[in-house]
Amino acid sequence: MKFKDLCQCYFRLENTQKKLEMVDILAETLAKANEKEIGKISLLTLGKLYPDFVGIELMLAEKMATKALALATGKSEKSVQNLLDETGDLGKAAHKLLENKTQSTLLAFTNQQEIEQYEVQEIWGILDNIAKTTGEGSSDKKIRFLSGLLSKVTSLEARYISRLIAGNLRTGVAAQLLLEALSKAKTGNRENKEFLERAYNRCSDIEYVSTTLFAKGLEAVKQVEVKLFSPIKVMLAQRVSSSEELLERFKGTCALEYKYDGLRVQIHKKNKDVKLFSRSTENITNQFPDVIEFINDSSLDDEFIIEGEIVAFDHDKESILPFQHVSQRKRKHDIDQKIAEVPVRVYLFDVLYSDSKSKLDSPYLERRENLKEIIEESKEIKFSHQTIAENADEIDDFFHQAIKDSCEGIMGKSVGKDSVYQAGARGWNWVKYKAGYDAQLSDSFDLVIMGAEYGKGKRAGKYGAFLLGCYDEIEGVYQTFTKIGTGFSDEDLDFFFKELKPFERDKPKEFQSDIESSIWFNPKIVIEVTGDEITRSQLHTCSRGLMESDLEGLALRFPRFTGKIVDDKAPEQATTNDEIRTIYLNQ
Repeated sequence: MKFKDLCQCYFRLENTQKKLEMVDILAETLAKANEKEIGKISLLTLGKLYPDFVGIELMLAEKMATKALALATGKSEKSVQNLLDETGDLGKAAHKLLENKTQSTLLAFTNQQEIEQYEVQEIWGILDNIAKTTGEGSSDKKIRFLSGLLSKVTSLEARYISRLIAGNLRTGVAAQLLLEALSKAKTGNRENKEFLERAYNRCSDIEYVSTTLFAKGLEAVKQVEVKLFSPIKVMLAQRVSSSEELLERFKGTCALEYKYDGLRVQIHKKNKDVKLFSRSTENITNQFPDVIEFINDSSLDDEFIIEGEIVAFDHDKESILPFQHVSQRKRKHDIDQKIAEVPVRVYLFDVLYSDSKSKLDSPYLERRENLKEIIEESKEIKFSHQTIAENADEIDDFFHQAIKDSCEGIMGKSVGKDSVYQAGARGWNWVKYKAGYDAQLSDSFDLVIMGAEYGKGKRAGKYGAFLLGCYDEIEGVYQTFTKIGTGFSDEDLDFFFKELKPFERDKPKEFQSDIESSIWFNPKIVIEVTGDEITRSQLHTCSRGLMESDLEGLALRFPRFTGKIVDDKAPEQATTNDEIRTIYLNQ
């Protein structure tokens, strides 16, 4: 497939807000792809070169991209920057500059060749080369590679190449929509998406799933199973507000585990090769060499996938430390120093793969027993605290002990025959019951930073207040839930200003907001927030359409930042609108 044809599809996607129409547009283009290119097309459509767990990203600094665009068009860097400031989008700036490029400039920068008709795989290869260019002088090399490419493509292609470089394609296509379009393109039925989603949740590899579909068909996709070193999408939990509700959900009997305040980790092992993945499927192996050593020392088997929680731990006091301590261990520099400063313990709670086969469809208690067969406890490796409860008093006792032991609360888990591990799903096999003694609400919310206002006074030169949102799993969009300006330290505000870069004046397509924001961000950072109560709102869009009045949504009153940046959660793993509506109805 020619890359220009794919870009024409992207342009059509960008200019419609209707989900079903987007699926049809994308499916029409994907149906023209062959089995050798569909994997790369799928990755690029999600704005990626590789699956997240590979850890290779394309993003270039804005200054480098501006230099490349100036070289490609023969314009000054200042004029390119002025246009970028005017449009607020590198893609639009590139499109406009190349659209107006004269034939003489074109000839000067393409050695008198016609604009090239690149295949999708060729574009992927060039971008991959740019991403992998490292070492001395790598910045200049990347600029030359990119400027050379931009000078040889159409203005529309430059629009989306520039956006790929910037890390945001701006078409509004997320994984769920892509899976639906792939299903329609190859099987003629969007309903077959459920089989693609099952496969994707088991391997987190859209390239593998789409290539399997196009090369071998839907039946082969149905057979896709867990693969070592391809992270499984984690199972998510619903929430309850009382021990009585928890017990009712599980018809009188359930397993209880501590809900630790740490980093959820999926551990893959084959012989001495061990890799660690966060719940957002990021490869965090290099940040925890001590955990690799602990696992190898404690293993009773050579090959498995297990799941647990890494917590900062004070071994002298035998106590768990707050999340802020263990979050420091995710830094990619000064690792040895951080190991000494922040020792950790791993609490294991599940087995997803052992005996060379998936354990996802095995009952919970069977998986829990399997843990003891493949790994033994040590000072640094423990099994999560667990008990079986049959009445509310037992739940309350376990809950209060968990709080006393510095945990967030407890997890309730089904012990029935159908207590399978629902990869990527937020089902009722697991529920969470958390504490919140400092507020009227009994829980906190993990919300996505959607937008911001610039600060004034002491916060001048930083962001002063933020617009936060929840996630709608059905529509794949983010809905506004509250605005917040309290609870932030100077260090927090410095971090947000560094990590969150404005990318567009218009709000992203995947944002449902009636509130204007001076700055919009690509959904990236999730923070934990608490508040006094949830109220109905005609301003916020959370759960709008699900309430008695279609004009009303839900809002969080008197929000407060808890100080916790939930950096191991992907934005789509944020608190959902359905969870918030359930809490509202029960408060």
